[in-house]
Amino acid sequence: MSPIRHVDLQLRRDVRLLGQLLGEVLIEQEGQSLFDLEERVRRLSIQRRRGPKSERRAAATQLAALLREMPLGQAEPVLRAFSTYFRLVNLAEQHHRMRRSREHALSQQGPQRSSLEAVMQSLKQAGIPASRVRELLLSMRVTLTLTAHPTQASRRTVLEKTYRLARLLENRDRGHQTPREKADTQLSMREEITALWQTDELRRERPTVGDEVKNVLWYVEEVLGEQLALMPETLDWAFERAYGEPLGVLATPVRLHSWVGGDMDGNPLVTPDVLADTLRAHRARGLRNMMNLVAQLGWVLTQSERHTFVSKELRASLEKDAADLPEVMARYGPRTVGEPWRRKLRFIEARLQAALAYVEGRRAGRTDPLPAVAYRSPADLLRDLEIIERSLIEAKARQGGLRKVRRLVSLVQAMGFHLAELEVRAPADDARSAAASLEGGPSPTEGGARLLAVLQRMREAQAESGEGCCRTLILSMASSAEDVLAAFTCARKSGLWDEGRGCATVDVVPLFEQLGALDDGPRILRELFAHPEYRQHLQARGVQEVMVGYSDSGKEVGLLAASAALYRAQSALTQVAHEAGIRLRLFHGRGETVARGGGPAHEAILALPPGSVAGTYKATEQGEALDHKYARPELARRTLELVLGGVLLHSLDAQPRLASTEEGPFRAAFDELAEIGRRAYRSLVWEDPNFVPFFQTATPIEEISALPIGSRPSKRAAGGLESLRAIPWVFAWTQNRAILPGWYGVGSALEEYGSRPEGLALLKRMYRQWPFFHTVIDNVAMVLAKSDMAIASRYAALAPESTRPLWERIRAEYSRTRRWVKRVTGESRLLEGNAQLRQSIALRNPYVDPMSFLQVELMRRKRAGEANCDRPLLLTLAGIAAGMRNTG
Repeated sequence: MSPIRHVDLQLRRDVRLLGQLLGEVLIEQEGQSLFDLEERVRRLSIQRRRGPKSERRAAATQLAALLREMPLGQAEPVLRAFSTYFRLVNLAEQHHRMRRSREHALSQQGPQRSSLEAVMQSLKQAGIPASRVRELLLSMRVTLTLTAHPTQASRRTVLEKTYRLARLLENRDRGHQTPREKADTQLSMREEITALWQTDELRRERPTVGDEVKNVLWYVEEVLGEQLALMPETLDWAFERAYGEPLGVLATPVRLHSWVGGDMDGNPLVTPDVLADTLRAHRARGLRNMMNLVAQLGWVLTQSERHTFVSKELRASLEKDAADLPEVMARYGPRTVGEPWRRKLRFIEARLQAALAYVEGRRAGRTDPLPAVAYRSPADLLRDLEIIERSLIEAKARQGGLRKVRRLVSLVQAMGFHLAELEVRAPADDARSAAASLEGGPSPTEGGARLLAVLQRMREAQAESGEGCCRTLILSMASSAEDVLAAFTCARKSGLWDEGRGCATVDVVPLFEQLGALDDGPRILRELFAHPEYRQHLQARGVQEVMVGYSDSGKEVGLLAASAALYRAQSALTQVAHEAGIRLRLFHGRGETVARGGGPAHEAILALPPGSVAGTYKATEQGEALDHKYARPELARRTLELVLGGVLLHSLDAQPRLASTEEGPFRAAFDELAEIGRRAYRSLVWEDPNFVPFFQTATPIEEISALPIGSRPSKRAAGGLESLRAIPWVFAWTQNRAILPGWYGVGSALEEYGSRPEGLALLKRMYRQWPFFHTVIDNVAMVLAKSDMAIASRYAALAPESTRPLWERIRAEYSRTRRWVKRVTGESRLLEGNAQLRQSIALRNPYVDPMSFLQVELMRRKRAGEANCDRPLLLTLAGIAAGMRNTG
């Protein structure tokens, strides 16, 4: 049996064990009758998926009847049983991903696909010299921006319990356990599942912005920080394996940013005071984290001057510290006699403590000045750590703690004292209003006044903590150069200005989201680059960042047209910046779902237009993506490797490229496909008068608005479909299992183009040769495989009879899209080449289905006026989200 096949069997073993333990808990907590009912529902659901068509239909009818007659008192525990099961399956699959990676490494079958080791070997085979790789890594920058988009349906309390279960699964796999240890591990798992069952999975109220700040920083403190510190070693190891020479000392190329507490777009709870408190919370938590790491290092660097050489530089540094910090010398001097490195770390800890006391004082309203002994910036700390680094080398202690010092240096370089750099986002309208008021116009709107107050808080924060704490201002719904210049004016007049360099101390970032703005983006950049003062600002800053939005464009014109517009915009923006001699940094506002720019990160990067990466990549990480990608160290490491590997291959032009002779015809064909898809999508979503009534009744959009999963409202402002955010839009279609935004219009486009002479042949050639088109089609195939139109039909039956023709259009387009995607890929069934994903979907569907059936029934009861349906309905939302592994 192959090692990988063995791993697959281990996944089944884990799922079986967790399901067995859950069954025991159900019987203990709810009784045998509830367990029997849940098992009956489960068996009917499985029968609905398997066997002859007549048996499948009979099972579906029986399942619907059983759930229709089920009292609410029984519905809730049955829902919770399936929802809890999915948490356990998700956990087992996460653990399985880590196990597959480990087993692959042990199998001696070569590096894992898309790992950094595999990427380095690909670069070597492509003839890329070591010097070019080294040069790129020294300048490369990958920025992950963590956001508070309301897509994390799970409570932190529940997530913590699943993380503990994950550690128990890891314990079972690592090493040989004695019979007693195995029994104890299984008992501990049973205890965690019992506690999980007895814990309310729904929040009682919406999280505050402060709650969201704590949630996102958990991932940074507990997982990502360590991975950033280790990344230089990972890169060095992979580089040396491929090129046979060391990479050399390297700073981590990854940076973490956050919107949480700074994103004002449609969230009235992000006030100037909230922003200021968030900035100080970042700094306080960052300083505490650094103090803990320095204290831990003190237990490593215990070398005695009796046995090793102490450099003059370190001795001089200690003398200065003793003069500056006599209280610390008096307290710790006797304890560190003859241990110079440990003494130095005590002084470092004290300077960090002084900086922390200052921050906490400011949060409490005190105005004491920063103590002279406190670190004023991360650069001050780095100077002390570099003294330690050099002295350890002189003391022949490269193997005596130097590696751990360098990890800390790497972490300080990557995170400073703030864990994650805060970014501010505001509507472009607010910037225009604020700028007009500063130039003698009318008083600013409420949003304009808030923006001006926020800019003041940014100025104060930069004065306290340095520019690096918060230096990005993103303008949502930007549509003109005037929007950017208005924000630039506001920054200057708010004091965010460096006279010496002649530039603002913030980067103004237009966010092009809708089709018109994406197409106008190149013209807008040309106007900005021609503005003398703004161009001087850019030359001093060194970069113009532009954010491209994948969500609102998809909601506006459909998947194909949005994909084409984004590709065109990125190509043109890159060309305009190159012609102007301005460095461009593209910021990808990706969501977790395909309809919002989601999909495998490595492939997505490789599919970007040529020249658009150039060693720099920035993207959002939203909602449930944090848990899927960063909940465990191994998951985070794999995610970071996939992103870094994609950036390396793209920047060094070492991935498969479209031949220059094919680029013109392929892009023209895709633009034509996009226009056909746009017409089909718009005619349904924006032009059919029955669509909004259908959407409102055939999806749980009203219930989603009531789900307390984020501080931000589901709409930007009062209004209809146009004001609804893309996240609840996609969430609603995922819940009813149609997932319409991820495929509607694609079938019509492929059919019309593919039915022309040589049309299908060209589409097949595009799929084989063009990474961009290949990625688009593969993502559509994944969404089609996850969709279930038979279940979606049950939701459609809730809509008015007048919408029946509209639903038939949707069903026909779904069938058309499945048929034509298979014709283009040449596969006889969807996901034929991705057995792992196909298996995962097949494993989940029979357990998601009962929750969908119940959701339909509960929506029917609620609309008929039955009381007490809200809580079980919310449970179905959370459960289906867990089963589908997607919200928005």
